[in-house]
Amino acid sequence: MTGLALDPAAGPARPFRFRLLRRLRGANPLAVLALVLLLPLVVGAVGHPLFGLPAPTAPNPAASMQAPSVEHLLGTDRLGRDLLARILAGARISFLVAFVSALLSITIGMIIGTVSGFAGPRVDGVIMAVNNVFLSFPSLLLAIAMVAVFGAGVWQVVLAIVIGDAPQAIRMQRSIVLGLKSRQYLDAARLAAAPTWWLLLRHIVPNSIAPMIVLSSIYAANAIVTESALSFLGLGIVPPTPSWGNIMSDGRAYLQEAWWISAFPGVAIVIVSIALHLLSDALRDRLDVTR
Repeated sequence: MTGLALDPAAGPARPFRFRLLRRLRGANPLAVLALVLLLPLVVGAVGHPLFGLPAPTAPNPAASMQAPSVEHLLGTDRLGRDLLARILAGARISFLVAFVSALLSITIGMIIGTVSGFAGPRVDGVIMAVNNVFLSFPSLLLAIAMVAVFGAGVWQVVLAIVIGDAPQAIRMQRSIVLGLKSRQYLDAARLAAAPTWWLLLRHIVPNSIAPMIVLSSIYAANAIVTESALSFLGLGIVPPTPSWGNIMSDGRAYLQEAWWISAFPGVAIVIVSIALHLLSDALRDRLDVTR
């Protein structure tokens, strides 16, 4: 039983809550603030059907445009639908669009950017010529054009955002690869007759993941804003499916009588955008090897 004996010098084990508080004190304050802002909306987006709220698409004409109250914490819209339920349901759409579009944009950017930066000047010239065509258009304008071509809907919005964001990710990954190609350890690996796939998987891709992770959180914030703008213009998520953008659009004709319809989803967009940008700053500080 000697293997189970406790070290007397170690003292009694601290309760879990004290260990958690000690870890939080040492955590990056930007990351903690980002999680504090994001966590309630994430929990609400995932678990809002369990909160006993009215269905987000169920009209109730008797409760039309009621101000925030105990019964309806954020008020109701012109059809009497509970605004809190609609904002939480819209958060699910926003987070889905943000996560999928950021993941696809970064993945495409890393694949094509790596090929462009590593394959040589001819391939690089062709890829960047095509990429610069997409970069010449503002991302929101390009997204509007793509939605006009492919139609409105969740996955059409995701595709439009990816087409607008991926060219920037391609250029960033290319610049990272060009910087890594001149490192001495890559020259040593080439002298040792290391194959190209080994150089890419062992050195290039692992050393470019950190900055692309930081970029992904920025892309997620931009995706939420872009999706909301498209839905506000009637080009994104199709009603009655709630989205922060189309909720704001529904309330713009009633700003004087029912300001809360447009104000609260706008506040949600601002909170999530700030939190994701804070998270990107925290990730940059955590992953920066020079600090």
